[in-house]
Amino acid sequence: MLITLSAERLRLATFTLLLVLVAGCDGNTDLMKQTLDGNLAEVETLLAKGIPVDERNNYGWTALMHAARAGDLAMTDLLLDKGADINAVDQSGWNALMRATLKGKPQIAKRLIERGADLNHIDNNGWNALFWAINRGQTEVAEILVHAGIDLTHKDGNNRTALSLAHVEDEPAIAELLKKAGATY
Repeated sequence: MLITLSAERLRLATFTLLLVLVAGCDGNTDLMKQTLDGNLAEVETLLAKGIPVDERNNYGWTALMHAARAGDLAMTDLLLDKGADINAVDQSGWNALMRATLKGKPQIAKRLIERGADLNHIDNNGWNALFWAINRGQTEVAEILVHAGIDLTHKDGNNRTALSLAHVEDEPAIAELLKKAGATY
């Protein structure tokens, strides 16, 4: 029996197959999936069964990185209370604070800083969380980082400071914030 598909059905079938393949390639664990679903009770159950709080997916992400990126404060607190490594880094050298910064989650950034996140961690590109806040136009997160005492003298691999990057990225509000905090080029 020969099955024929219209071009439209073939495109849809191909797209569906690609979506399934891409969705499964990250290697997210059950803990990560429950974290992404915001299921606090199931995360607590999995951790009580002995699932490591800092288990990694194929990119080196942890459940805490997912919670931070999603902006889930209750999940972030739960994972930290259960011993998650606040300064764990993925394959790109990003930590949970950078994930929160990239997605503009000021409440999470503030909590991670309060709980001991390394403000001055540098990723594989030579950037700290402030550089990412500038790059993504996250003024509120930049303000939190500056007030928490992030290093304003750090220079990336292109010899740029946060202030020079703010000008390159056309972020005048962040540039003004940095100048008031004493940043220089």
